[in-house]
Amino acid sequence: MISNEQYVRLSLELNLFFLRIVKEHNVIAGASLPPKYAPTLMEILAVNKKLDMLLSKTVALSKGNISREAMNSSTLITPLTLPSEKVTSALTGVPINTAITSKEISLGYRDYYRTGINMVTAVSILNKAILPLVNFVINFQAGLLSKIMSCKAFSYTYPSNIDHVIREARAYVNMLNMLERKQEMDTTPQGIIRQEIFWNDIMEDHAEFIRGYLDPSQTSLFNTANNFVRRFDDIENATESLTNNPSNLNNITRNIYSLVTEFRNFKSTATKGLLACKIKAIMAPLLADHVTREANYYLRLLRSFTS
Repeated sequence: MISNEQYVRLSLELNLFFLRIVKEHNVIAGASLPPKYAPTLMEILAVNKKLDMLLSKTVALSKGNISREAMNSSTLITPLTLPSEKVTSALTGVPINTAITSKEISLGYRDYYRTGINMVTAVSILNKAILPLVNFVINFQAGLLSKIMSCKAFSYTYPSNIDHVIREARAYVNMLNMLERKQEMDTTPQGIIRQEIFWNDIMEDHAEFIRGYLDPSQTSLFNTANNFVRRFDDIENATESLTNNPSNLNNITRNIYSLVTEFRNFKSTATKGLLACKIKAIMAPLLADHVTREANYYLRLLRSFTS
């Protein structure tokens, strides 16, 4: 069972990361809808206002209450998040609350935790408010995906991308429920293998989506993305093979870390290229920054497995 200090810190760090991820999924989903679905866009924007309120509350509670490692990992925001938000909102017309990001830039951290009961209560209230809203988002996205798959709705987003964001949101709900039960993460070899299989699949999806969003003229970038698809497929197969024989887990984890680092750098470079209007793609800069942060999150997770 985790301590109150761990509960507060882990909850805040998880919410800072995933609330932003969930609301950005909505931004991209809204920007991908044709004009006919303006009412659906309005629903998405209404949900994002609620997500913004919860993220703003999380930022307020986090000031001085998260770890140095979280602050320095570029999982919460990167130096490109704020400009990516501004450019993406200007290009798509989808409103994005950049004030939260500006506040998050100045968040402090502390290395030692002595958490009072008032903070534990405040975080518990926050978590209990987040869970039903994220579950609502999951059901909303699942309903949209069902309509798209039955040709009753249309979006400029891949159906597999919608399934991808649903899986991420479900993972968030599962982790937050574990924290509410004061349950520790499973760091047994089998637990680590399950986490690595999940995130390897997420990374491979990112490579496939980036490959598919590139203009056909972007041959070099397409080939690089395609190479990442093949490499993540290979490492995913290697990780799955550990299920029955985890003896090579440490070596596989090191190989994954190296590959994800390389892929993170590619994503970050792509974000800069999109912001500078030097890449031809149907991809907003915020989406590139978004997947960069997810790679950073996975790198942080991998470091925790080997520490």
